[in-house]
Amino acid sequence: MSVLLAALEAAKALHLSTPDLRDFAPWPVDLQVTDVTPNLIPATQHVVDCTAPTADQTADFVNAIKALAPHASWKRTYTEEEVGAEFLSRYGYFELYGPTGMAKSESCRAYVGYWGENLVYDWHHHEAEEMYFALAGAATFMTEENDAVFVTPGQTQMHTSNQPHAMATGAGPILTYIVWRGPGLAGLPQMRVE
Repeated sequence: MSVLLAALEAAKALHLSTPDLRDFAPWPVDLQVTDVTPNLIPATQHVVDCTAPTADQTADFVNAIKALAPHASWKRTYTEEEVGAEFLSRYGYFELYGPTGMAKSESCRAYVGYWGENLVYDWHHHEAEEMYFALAGAATFMTEENDAVFVTPGQTQMHTSNQPHAMATGAGPILTYIVWRGPGLAGLPQMRVE
């Protein structure tokens, strides 16, 4: 699938040219393209139509994602009871590469994630270590240990294993490249229960 190969090439170019990403996880050398059945959700069209600001270094990958979006197997981890119908209508992700990705890799995992404007992605955690890279738009990331950090295109936010964290968008959405490493690659985020 040429749109997938174009997205992987754009992801690789960004990954290898960004010290934070390169230092966090090497680009996987075991990638094997797989057959993925597209699964479209409301967020798919939001990504295709996304006009959120990018950075020079992210524009090519954003354009490749917009072309790939209608062919991806989009997911939403949470239920309406956990996050509400409005959140689900403007949120989604797909696994670009990883154990069950559009390209299979056993060494690490990467998602493309989208959150629409004025959404709060409440406190959650997961075993795998994680690095968010903002591709388009912006959001405020929060951890219990640090003050809130406003992340814009070209910037990163890292979370350690099982570190509770949250995110909130403002007047615009955020489109992200999310890399996971270490134990727990096959796991999913868990919402914090009060």
